[in-house]
Amino acid sequence: MEDRLREVVRHIGPSTLAKNTTISDRRRWQTVATDFRTKTRVEDLAALLAIYPEYELYIIHGETDLARGQISPGVTEADVRLAGDGAGSR
Repeated sequence: MEDRLREVVRHIGPSTLAKNTTISDRRRWQTVATDFRTKTRVEDLAALLAIYPEYELYIIHGETDLARGQISPGVTEADVRLAGDGAGSR
């Protein structure tokens, strides 16, 4: 779970997280993203999920559910639209 949290932090970016979450210290987010010697905190997870709930299933269980808007860093907006609209071949 910690590795997936770090992956999402790297994907969103420490500066963006510092601007949009209750943890406004960019250096803390940078540490979460890159310093594997430092443990992530419950507060880090809670702050990220409060603003980006679409990553909850991925961070906690390593799964995605496009139909419910639960994505991972590897999922593109096109993937979400395809799953939600029933688009594709019929």
